[in-house]
Amino acid sequence: MKVILSGATGFIGGEVLNQALVHPAITSLVCLTRRALSEPASINPKVKTVILTDFLTYTPEILSQLEGAESCIWAMGAPAHKAPTIEDSRNVDIRYMLAAAEAFANSLAPPLKTQGKRFRFVLLGGMLACRDQNKALWFMQTTRKMKGEAENGLLALQEKEEGHLEVTITRPGGVVPKNTLMPNFMVASTSSIKIDELAAVLIDEAVAGANGTRTLECDVLRNRGRELLKRSR
Repeated sequence: MKVILSGATGFIGGEVLNQALVHPAITSLVCLTRRALSEPASINPKVKTVILTDFLTYTPEILSQLEGAESCIWAMGAPAHKAPTIEDSRNVDIRYMLAAAEAFANSLAPPLKTQGKRFRFVLLGGMLACRDQNKALWFMQTTRKMKGEAENGLLALQEKEEGHLEVTITRPGGVVPKNTLMPNFMVASTSSIKIDELAAVLIDEAVAGANGTRTLECDVLRNRGRELLKRSR
């Protein structure tokens, strides 16, 4: 199975990349990145890197390299080398993501429909995202509404592209390293999730997600991630 991954050079995307490399169902992984991957991923025969300078435009040449992909894990975050502005965040959280989803729905999904399949787009979102843009919020209003606006846009695109696109939205809370010294009960009590648990669910949704739209909250992600990791050992 061919899967697209954005954000492979980031904290969460990097863990998704590592797990995808050893996942038996993933035979090809196309990484959309701003810069080249480091070894050993860069020399892995399963990986193809497509470096984009403009995440709003998918030319025929780029789409030809994505041909045959059945799903995408969108794990892109703002660049780590600078503090993101509101405009940076809107680009990454909304504009880039929707441009990719629309391009994939229009170009990659139609061949899948002939096989009775839909292209699955798995979004790494955030806990407490607010889809109601008119609701008054007491804290983190800008971030939460921006995340909600992104979700609304993706769901609207799915409705527009009915029959072509299926969406999974994940809403993790705090993401901690897999080797954290925090005991499991404390990870849960702080509405957090270990990075390997989150990555396991993102991959499972891309590979074997159930039919229909899904919004997965942090508790569900954590419990399911632990179960998936337990099964893979």
